[in-house]
Amino acid sequence: MRKRNDKGSALVITLMLLLILTAIGIYAISISTTEMNVALQSRVGTTVLNAADSGANYGIDQVPNILTAAYTDNLADLSGYSVTSRTTGTLTMKPGYGANFRFADFEVTSRGQAPPQFVGTRSVQAVVDYGPVPVGTMY
Repeated sequence: MRKRNDKGSALVITLMLLLILTAIGIYAISISTTEMNVALQSRVGTTVLNAADSGANYGIDQVPNILTAAYTDNLADLSGYSVTSRTTGTLTMKPGYGANFRFADFEVTSRGQAPPQFVGTRSVQAVVDYGPVPVGTMY
């Protein structure tokens, strides 16, 4: 009967299995880290968009007042916004409406920000109609 020389083969097989398991573990950690970064970016993006929308809604509520200096507000989730508005013209008449209707165009620009450096902008244009306004003697 011959003896086989199998000494050390268990050690080599064990080391190969440990190497394979280590590679799988490193891959799993890199995938989970990437997924966490994607989730963070999505959450921060939503926060910035909501902050910009809040500023735009505030600016629309202020129409027809003009916000020449930026109005800034901080929200509860540490995000914030700054909003300005301007008129893009004077009171005008438009075809199809009577002479006693006037229209004004307003542009509201809101800039939402979330810590530390994320920024998003929302711009809204609104047409405000004034009418009917008294014209002439209006008997």
